[in-house]
Amino acid sequence: MKDDLFSRDATVKDFLFDNQVATVFDDMLVRSVPFYEEIQRMVVELSSKTIGNQPGAVYDIGCSTGTTLIQLMQAVDPTSPVRFCGIEPSDAMRERFTSKLGETGITQSVELRAEPIEDIPELPDARVIIMLFTLQFVRPIQRPAVVRMLHDSLSPGGVLLLGEKIVADDGALNRTYIDLYYDFKRRSGYSTTEIARKREALENVLVPYRPTENRKLLAEAGFGPVDEVFRWYNFALYIACRE
Repeated sequence: MKDDLFSRDATVKDFLFDNQVATVFDDMLVRSVPFYEEIQRMVVELSSKTIGNQPGAVYDIGCSTGTTLIQLMQAVDPTSPVRFCGIEPSDAMRERFTSKLGETGITQSVELRAEPIEDIPELPDARVIIMLFTLQFVRPIQRPAVVRMLHDSLSPGGVLLLGEKIVADDGALNRTYIDLYYDFKRRSGYSTTEIARKREALENVLVPYRPTENRKLLAEAGFGPVDEVFRWYNFALYIACRE
Protein backbone atom coordinates (compact mmCIF):
# COMPACT_ATOMS: atom_id res chain seq x y z
CA MET A 1 0.00 0.00 0.00
CA LYS A 2 1.28 3.49 -0.85
CA ASP A 3 2.60 5.62 1.99
CA ASP A 4 0.49 8.77 2.23
CA LEU A 5 0.38 9.00 6.05
CA PHE A 6 1.78 12.50 6.25
CA SER A 7 -0.54 13.91 3.61
CA ARG A 8 -3.67 12.97 5.53
CA ASP A 9 -3.47 14.92 8.78
CA ALA A 10 -1.93 18.29 9.58
CA THR A 11 -1.54 17.31 13.24
CA VAL A 12 1.99 15.96 13.68
CA LYS A 13 2.71 13.54 16.52
CA ASP A 14 5.84 11.60 17.42
CA PHE A 15 6.47 8.77 14.97
CA LEU A 16 5.09 5.40 16.14
CA PHE A 17 5.43 1.93 14.60
CA ASP A 18 1.68 1.37 14.84
CA ASN A 19 -0.81 -0.33 12.56
CA GLN A 20 -1.07 2.66 10.21
CA VAL A 21 2.70 2.66 9.70
CA ALA A 22 2.92 -1.15 9.39
CA THR A 23 0.37 -1.11 6.57
CA VAL A 24 2.51 1.19 4.39
CA PHE A 25 5.96 0.44 5.82
CA ASP A 26 7.37 -1.51 2.88
CA ASP A 27 6.54 1.34 0.50
CA MET A 28 7.83 3.89 3.01
CA LEU A 29 11.24 2.20 3.21
CA VAL A 30 11.74 1.89 -0.54
CA ARG A 31 10.83 5.56 -1.01
CA SER A 32 12.66 6.89 2.07
CA VAL A 33 15.94 4.91 2.21
CA PRO A 34 18.19 5.46 -0.81
CA PHE A 35 19.23 2.21 -2.51
CA TYR A 36 17.13 0.27 -0.01
CA GLU A 37 16.79 -2.78 -2.27
CA GLU A 38 20.55 -2.84 -2.93
CA ILE A 39 21.23 -2.62 0.81
CA GLN A 40 18.92 -5.61 1.29
CA ARG A 41 20.83 -7.56 -1.35
CA MET A 42 24.17 -6.72 0.29
CA VAL A 43 22.93 -7.77 3.71
CA VAL A 44 21.68 -11.11 2.38
CA GLU A 45 24.98 -11.74 0.57
CA LEU A 46 27.16 -10.82 3.54
CA SER A 47 24.97 -12.84 5.91
CA SER A 48 25.03 -15.89 3.64
CA LYS A 49 28.83 -15.73 3.37
CA THR A 50 29.14 -15.64 7.15
CA ILE A 51 26.59 -18.36 7.83
CA GLY A 52 27.92 -20.90 5.35
CA ASN A 53 26.52 -24.28 6.37
CA GLN A 54 27.38 -23.98 10.06
CA PRO A 55 24.98 -24.12 13.00
CA GLY A 56 24.10 -20.91 14.78
CA ALA A 57 21.51 -18.17 14.73
CA VAL A 58 20.71 -15.09 12.66
CA TYR A 59 19.01 -12.27 14.52
CA ASP A 60 17.28 -9.33 12.84
CA ILE A 61 16.77 -6.57 15.40
CA GLY A 62 13.90 -4.30 14.48
CA CYS A 63 12.88 -6.77 11.79
CA SER A 64 9.66 -4.81 11.09
CA THR A 65 7.64 -6.57 8.35
CA GLY A 66 10.31 -9.24 7.77
CA THR A 67 11.71 -8.15 4.41
CA THR A 68 15.34 -8.92 5.27
CA LEU A 69 14.78 -12.21 7.09
CA ILE A 70 12.40 -13.50 4.43
CA GLN A 71 14.93 -12.78 1.67
CA LEU A 72 17.71 -14.38 3.70
CA MET A 73 15.64 -17.47 4.45
CA GLN A 74 14.94 -17.81 0.73
CA ALA A 75 18.69 -17.58 0.01
CA VAL A 76 19.82 -20.16 2.58
CA ASP A 77 19.60 -23.90 1.97
CA PRO A 78 16.44 -25.03 3.82
CA THR A 79 18.39 -27.99 5.24
CA SER A 80 20.98 -25.67 6.80
CA PRO A 81 21.27 -25.92 10.61
CA VAL A 82 21.00 -22.14 11.00
CA ARG A 83 18.00 -20.79 12.86
CA PHE A 84 16.31 -17.41 12.38
CA CYS A 85 14.98 -14.94 14.94
CA GLY A 86 13.32 -11.58 14.42
CA ILE A 87 13.10 -9.08 17.26
CA GLU A 88 10.29 -6.56 16.86
CA PRO A 89 8.40 -4.82 19.70
CA SER A 90 5.59 -3.57 17.43
CA ASP A 91 2.59 -5.91 17.42
CA ALA A 92 1.44 -4.50 14.08
CA MET A 93 4.84 -5.13 12.47
CA ARG A 94 5.00 -8.73 13.74
CA GLU A 95 1.50 -9.39 12.42
CA ARG A 96 2.50 -8.05 9.01
CA PHE A 97 5.67 -10.19 9.10
CA THR A 98 3.65 -13.32 9.84
CA SER A 99 1.23 -12.54 7.01
CA LYS A 100 4.05 -11.98 4.48
CA LEU A 101 5.88 -15.12 5.58
CA GLY A 102 2.74 -17.20 5.12
CA GLU A 103 2.53 -16.08 1.49
CA THR A 104 6.06 -17.24 0.60
CA GLY A 105 5.89 -21.00 1.10
CA ILE A 106 9.12 -20.91 3.11
CA THR A 107 9.59 -24.11 5.08
CA GLN A 108 12.10 -22.86 7.66
CA SER A 109 10.72 -21.66 10.97
CA VAL A 110 11.42 -18.25 12.44
CA GLU A 111 11.12 -17.13 16.03
CA LEU A 112 9.59 -13.71 16.63
CA ARG A 113 10.37 -11.93 19.88
CA ALA A 114 8.54 -8.86 21.17
CA GLU A 115 11.06 -7.50 23.72
CA PRO A 116 12.81 -4.18 23.07
CA ILE A 117 16.48 -4.82 22.36
CA GLU A 118 17.37 -2.73 25.43
CA ASP A 119 15.73 -5.40 27.63
CA ILE A 120 17.47 -8.44 26.12
CA PRO A 121 20.57 -9.64 28.04
CA GLU A 122 21.98 -11.90 25.32
CA LEU A 123 21.35 -13.42 21.89
CA PRO A 124 22.33 -17.10 22.18
CA ASP A 125 24.43 -18.75 19.44
CA ALA A 126 24.51 -15.59 17.29
CA ARG A 127 26.55 -15.83 14.08
CA VAL A 128 24.95 -12.89 12.28
CA ILE A 129 23.14 -9.93 13.83
CA ILE A 130 21.31 -7.57 11.48
CA MET A 131 20.26 -4.14 12.73
CA LEU A 132 19.04 -1.95 9.89
CA PHE A 133 18.03 1.61 10.77
CA THR A 134 17.08 0.56 14.29
CA LEU A 135 19.92 1.60 16.60
CA GLN A 136 19.11 5.22 15.71
CA PHE A 137 15.84 4.77 17.64
CA VAL A 138 17.62 3.53 20.79
CA ARG A 139 18.26 6.28 23.34
CA PRO A 140 21.92 7.37 23.10
CA ILE A 141 22.55 6.66 26.77
CA GLN A 142 21.54 3.01 26.19
CA ARG A 143 23.47 2.41 22.95
CA PRO A 144 26.85 1.43 24.45
CA ALA A 145 25.28 -1.35 26.54
CA VAL A 146 23.21 -2.60 23.59
CA VAL A 147 26.19 -2.71 21.21
CA ARG A 148 28.37 -4.40 23.85
CA MET A 149 25.68 -7.07 24.28
CA LEU A 150 25.58 -7.61 20.53
CA HIS A 151 29.37 -8.06 20.41
CA ASP A 152 29.42 -10.44 23.37
CA SER A 153 26.57 -12.50 21.90
CA LEU A 154 28.37 -13.17 18.61
CA SER A 155 30.52 -16.26 18.22
CA PRO A 156 34.11 -15.64 17.01
CA GLY A 157 33.98 -14.81 13.30
CA GLY A 158 30.42 -13.57 13.60
CA VAL A 159 29.31 -10.20 12.23
CA LEU A 160 27.00 -7.32 12.99
CA LEU A 161 25.47 -5.64 9.94
CA LEU A 162 24.48 -2.16 11.06
CA GLY A 163 22.57 0.24 8.83
CA GLU A 164 22.10 3.79 10.11
CA LYS A 165 21.07 7.24 9.06
CA ILE A 166 24.05 9.43 9.89
CA VAL A 167 25.10 13.03 10.44
CA ALA A 168 28.13 14.25 8.50
CA ASP A 169 31.07 15.32 10.66
CA ASP A 170 31.19 18.65 8.81
CA GLY A 171 28.18 20.90 9.37
CA ALA A 172 28.15 22.44 5.90
CA LEU A 173 28.38 19.05 4.22
CA ASN A 174 25.63 17.75 6.47
CA ARG A 175 23.26 20.52 5.36
CA THR A 176 24.09 19.72 1.73
CA TYR A 177 23.43 16.02 2.27
CA ILE A 178 20.07 16.75 3.90
CA ASP A 179 19.05 18.94 0.97
CA LEU A 180 20.02 16.18 -1.46
CA TYR A 181 18.14 13.61 0.63
CA TYR A 182 14.99 15.72 0.44
CA ASP A 183 15.48 15.92 -3.33
CA PHE A 184 15.57 12.11 -3.33
CA LYS A 185 12.31 11.98 -1.37
CA ARG A 186 10.65 14.39 -3.78
CA ARG A 187 11.79 12.19 -6.68
CA SER A 188 10.18 9.30 -4.80
CA GLY A 189 6.85 11.09 -4.87
CA TYR A 190 6.70 12.79 -1.46
CA SER A 191 5.50 16.37 -1.30
CA THR A 192 7.36 19.13 0.53
CA THR A 193 4.59 19.11 3.14
CA GLU A 194 4.90 15.36 3.71
CA ILE A 195 8.68 15.65 4.06
CA ALA A 196 8.36 18.45 6.61
CA ARG A 197 5.70 16.64 8.66
CA LYS A 198 7.68 13.40 8.81
CA ARG A 199 10.83 15.27 9.79
CA GLU A 200 8.92 16.86 12.67
CA ALA A 201 7.43 13.49 13.72
CA LEU A 202 10.90 11.91 13.85
CA GLU A 203 12.68 14.83 15.49
CA ASN A 204 12.48 13.53 19.06
CA VAL A 205 12.45 9.83 18.13
CA LEU A 206 15.32 9.24 15.68
CA VAL A 207 18.76 10.42 16.86
CA PRO A 208 21.47 9.77 14.25
CA TYR A 209 25.20 9.68 15.05
CA ARG A 210 28.23 10.91 13.14
CA PRO A 211 30.32 8.23 11.36
CA THR A 212 33.11 8.83 13.87
CA GLU A 213 30.66 8.28 16.74
CA ASN A 214 29.36 5.02 15.24
CA ARG A 215 32.90 3.71 14.72
CA LYS A 216 33.88 4.68 18.26
CA LEU A 217 30.76 2.96 19.63
CA LEU A 218 31.59 -0.26 17.75
CA ALA A 219 35.29 -0.18 18.66
CA GLU A 220 34.63 0.41 22.36
CA ALA A 221 32.23 -2.57 22.36
CA GLY A 222 35.12 -4.74 21.14
CA PHE A 223 34.38 -5.00 17.43
CA GLY A 224 37.23 -5.20 14.95
CA PRO A 225 37.61 -4.91 12.08
CA VAL A 226 34.83 -2.46 11.18
CA ASP A 227 34.19 -1.39 7.60
CA GLU A 228 31.72 0.94 5.92
CA VAL A 229 30.45 -1.20 3.06
CA PHE A 230 27.87 1.29 1.76
CA ARG A 231 27.49 5.06 1.93
CA TRP A 232 25.03 7.44 0.31
CA TYR A 233 25.30 10.97 1.70
CA ASN A 234 23.65 10.57 5.13
CA PHE A 235 23.03 6.80 5.07
CA ALA A 236 25.59 4.08 5.80
CA LEU A 237 25.89 0.31 6.22
CA TYR A 238 28.67 -1.05 8.45
CA ILE A 239 30.01 -4.55 8.90
CA ALA A 240 31.49 -5.07 12.35
CA CYS A 241 33.31 -8.35 13.04
CA ARG A 242 33.97 -10.22 16.24
CA GLU A 243 37.50 -11.57 15.95
